[in-house]
Amino acid sequence: MDQKRGNYYPFTSSNFYCTVVQGHLNMGAELNNTSIAYPKEKALFDLFTESVSRYPNHTALTFHQVSYTYLELNETVNRLTRELLSQGAGKGIVIGLALDRSAEMVISLLAILKSGSIYVPLDPEYPKDRIEFMLDDSSASILLTSKKYHGHFASNTKEVLIEDALDASKNYATDEPEKTVTGDDLAYILYTSGSTGKPKGVQIAHHSLVNVMLSLQKTPGITPADKMLAVATISFDIAGVDLYLPLSSGAEIVLADSITAKDGRALLDIVRTQGISILQATPYTWRMMLEVGWEEYLPLKVFTGGEALAKDLAERLIPRSKEVWNMYGPTETTIYSIIKHITDANDVTIGWPVDNTQIYILDENKNNLTDGEIGEIFIGGVGVAQGYLNRPELNAERFIDNPFTEGEKIYRTGDLAKLKPDGDIVYLGRIDHQVKVRGYRIELGEIEHNLGKQEGIKQAVVIAREDTPGMPRLVAYVLLESGETGAPDKATLNQWDKALLDVLPEYMVPDDYMLLDVIPSTPNGKIDRKALPKPDYSQISREGDYVAPRTSNEKLVAGIWEELMGLEQVSIFDNFFQLGGRSLVAVKIMARLEKETGKRLPLATLFEYSTVEKLASRLEIDAEAITWESLVPIKPKGSKMPLYIVHGAGLNVLLFNALAMHMDDEQPVYGLQAKGLNGIDEPLDVMEEIAANYVDEIINHDPVGPYAVAGYSLGGLIAYEMAKQMQAMGKDVRMLAMFDTYADQTQKYDSKLKIAVDNTWTLIKQIAYTPVLFVKDPKRTVEYKSREIGRRIQKAAKKLFPDKVEKKEGFAAYTDDIHERSLTAQKNYHLTPADIAVELFRATKKTFYMPDFEYLGWKPYALKGVHVHDIPGEHNTIFAPPHDKLFAEILQKCLDKAAAGESTESI
Repeated sequence: MDQKRGNYYPFTSSNFYCTVVQGHLNMGAELNNTSIAYPKEKALFDLFTESVSRYPNHTALTFHQVSYTYLELNETVNRLTRELLSQGAGKGIVIGLALDRSAEMVISLLAILKSGSIYVPLDPEYPKDRIEFMLDDSSASILLTSKKYHGHFASNTKEVLIEDALDASKNYATDEPEKTVTGDDLAYILYTSGSTGKPKGVQIAHHSLVNVMLSLQKTPGITPADKMLAVATISFDIAGVDLYLPLSSGAEIVLADSITAKDGRALLDIVRTQGISILQATPYTWRMMLEVGWEEYLPLKVFTGGEALAKDLAERLIPRSKEVWNMYGPTETTIYSIIKHITDANDVTIGWPVDNTQIYILDENKNNLTDGEIGEIFIGGVGVAQGYLNRPELNAERFIDNPFTEGEKIYRTGDLAKLKPDGDIVYLGRIDHQVKVRGYRIELGEIEHNLGKQEGIKQAVVIAREDTPGMPRLVAYVLLESGETGAPDKATLNQWDKALLDVLPEYMVPDDYMLLDVIPSTPNGKIDRKALPKPDYSQISREGDYVAPRTSNEKLVAGIWEELMGLEQVSIFDNFFQLGGRSLVAVKIMARLEKETGKRLPLATLFEYSTVEKLASRLEIDAEAITWESLVPIKPKGSKMPLYIVHGAGLNVLLFNALAMHMDDEQPVYGLQAKGLNGIDEPLDVMEEIAANYVDEIINHDPVGPYAVAGYSLGGLIAYEMAKQMQAMGKDVRMLAMFDTYADQTQKYDSKLKIAVDNTWTLIKQIAYTPVLFVKDPKRTVEYKSREIGRRIQKAAKKLFPDKVEKKEGFAAYTDDIHERSLTAQKNYHLTPADIAVELFRATKKTFYMPDFEYLGWKPYALKGVHVHDIPGEHNTIFAPPHDKLFAEILQKCLDKAAAGESTESI
C-alpha cells in the first residue's frame, strides 16, 4: 500500500527509470506507477445514473430552498434530454450553455451529456463578444439559455430557452434515453485564455472525466454522506469536480449562486450552518473566508486549487479544517492531475499523480529529471485532452509525442517543478508568460494583444506582480506613440478599461498601468520582464497632489493602507477603490483598525468613507461627535445634473454604488440614507418629515438646481413627497424616478368594510396569480413565498411572545428601529395627485402579485404621465451584475433628456 496515494499500484515496464543518481533515488518509475483498471467505455453521466440506482432518495442537489433527490433530478434530466433531442441535439452536436448559477444549470449540463451532445460552458457574466466568439469557434448548433438572455448573443445558433424546454418536457417519459455515446466521445469544449488574443477550446472526452472522478472518489475521498459546496463558475474546469464528483458518489451538491460564491462571509456562513463537509476553492477564496472571522475548527475537507498554495495560507487552513488537499492540473489534462494531502505547512508540494496519469519533469532536450533538478512538467495518461479545437499549430506545440511511450501524447504545461528525494513534486511557477491571478489562469499575451489595439499605444507588456504577499496585481506597461511617461490620466484609463471589458472578463483587466519611454530588453533582444519597474502605487489613480497625513488617525489609516496594499505613499485624499482596493484587503484593513483602536466598523464604511481623510474622521474617539448626514456622496464629481437616490426599506445606499460607477463620468450621484443610522439621532416616522429632512440636505448642498430625484422601493414614496415639497418651494424638479416602486396607498382613511373587501380581493388575486409565477420560475416563487411566510411567522411571534424574542443590540437594533418607523411613515402617508411626471423604471421579472403591473399604481398620482422604462432583473436584483450596466445606460439616457427638457417617453 502506497501511503502517499492510498492505492496499490503494480510496477510496470517503466521500472528501468528507477536508478540511483547523485545520491538521490530516481523516482521516475514509482511516480508513474498509477495504472489501474477503469471503465473506459462509460460516459460521465453513467456514474450519475449509477448513483441514482444506489441512492434514489438521497438529496442530490440543493439550490437556495429547492432540493432534488437523485431520482427527482434524474427524471427531470431525462425529460429535458428528450426535449433537447427533439430540438436537434444528438451525438457530436455542440451546444452552448449560458445560464446563471441555478438548479436548471446542473439539470441542463446532465441533459446535454445524456443527449450525446458536447457542451460549451458560457458564463453569462463574461463579455458578450467573448461568448459570441466561443459559439462561433465551436460551431455550436444550439444555444441553451434563459429568457433573461433571450436574443442577447448574436450567433448562428438555434436558441432554446430553458424555461420553454422544461415546460415542453413535462409530458415526456422519465426512463433512461437511448445511450449514443462512448467513453471516447467528447463531453465538453472548455475555452481558456489564449496567447494570440483569442480563447482556445480544450476538448475533453467522457472517459477522461470518468477516470478523474473515480480516482478522486478514493483520494482525497468522498462518501454518500458528504455535502459539497459548489462555488466555481462553469467556465472554470474545476466546476467539473464541484458537480460531477458528488453526483458520481451519491453525495449532495449545495450550489451557491454567483453573488454568494464571491462573498467570503456568505460562504463561511453556509459551511457553518449547512453541514458542508467538502469545499473546493482557490487560495484567494480561502483567504477571504479566513479574513472574515474563520477561527474555529470545522469538519471540512479543503480542496485548494487554481493557483499555488502559499505556506502562510497552509498554516492557517490546517488547524481549522479536517484535511487540506493541494490540487494541481491544467484544463488540458482534465481538471486535476496531481494531488497532495498537506499536513505540514513547511512541506507544501503538489504531490503525486492521480490514477492512470504520468508526470515527467523534463529539460529542454526532453531528458527526464528525477534527481531534484528543475524542469518543465509534462503530463501523460488518459486525462490528456483531444487537443485544442481548430488549432493544429498550437496542438503540435503543446501536445507532443511521448518520448517514453510510443503512440501516446503528453502535454507540456509550461510549469516548472522538481522532484524531492521522496518523490513528491514541488511546483515552482510558470516557464512562460501565463499566470494565475485570484485562481484564474491568464494568458498575458491575450491582454497585451487587445491593449495594443487601442489608439495611440505603440507597445504593451503585461505582467503579474505580487509586491504585497497574497495580493497579485496585473500591471500593464505601455509605450505611447506620443512618448508620454508616468501615469495615464483618468480619462485615458477609463477608455482603456472600457475597451478591454468589451472583450475580456473583468479579472483580465490590469489593476495598474505605467507609461514608459522604453520597454527593457535582454541582450538577445527579448523583453526583459524582470527589469520592468515596480509601479509607484502612490501615484496610481490619485485625485490631485499628495497631501501628507495631519492627524494621528490619518497617520494610522495611511500607514495601514500603505502596509496592507503595498503602497509607498498614500495621500489623505486618495480613494481606496481607485488605488485598486478589493474586498480581501478591505477586510484586513478593518481588522487592523479594530485591533489598533478597539473600534469595530462595518466593511461597508469604506464605501462611504473611502479616503484616508474620511475614514480617519470616522475613527474619532468621541462617537457622539460624529455627524451622519443623510446625503451620501456616491459619485460626487461631474458637470451634469446630479441624481439624488433615496434608500429602500433596507436603508442601504451602497446598493447604488455599482449603478453610479456604470454611468457617465460627468454624472454626479448622491444617496440619501435614513436619519438615525449612527445610533444617536432620533429616527423619523412621518413621511413628510423624512422628505423634508432630505430636501433640506439637498438644497443645502445645491441651492439652485435643477434637480433629479429617485427612490428605490419604499424610497420611491419618499422621493414622491420630496418632489412635491420641492415644487411647492418653486424648485426646478426635472425628473422624478421610481426604481421599481409601487404606489401603495394607505388604508388609514378607509372604512373597515372597504379595508376588509379590498384585502380579501387582493388575497384572492395573490393566490390566483401564484401558479402563474410558479410556472414562470418555480424556484424563485417558492423561495419568495417561503421568505414571506417566514417573515409573517416571525412578526406574529414577536407580538405573541415578546419576552421570548432575542433582543438585538448595536447597529442591528437601531436599523430595525428605523425600518419599523419607516413602515409606520408609509402606512400613515396619504398619496395625493401632483402636477408631475413619473419616470418608472420597472423590473421585467415579477416575483409577487401587484394590482397594476403596467404602471405600478402611479397613473392616478402623476398628472403629467407615467413613462415606463423596463430594466432587467427582479425587484431585489436590478442593481446587481449584470443588470446594473443596462440599468445605468437606460437611466443615463433618461437623465440627459430630462436635463435638456426633452421628452423621455421614447427611451
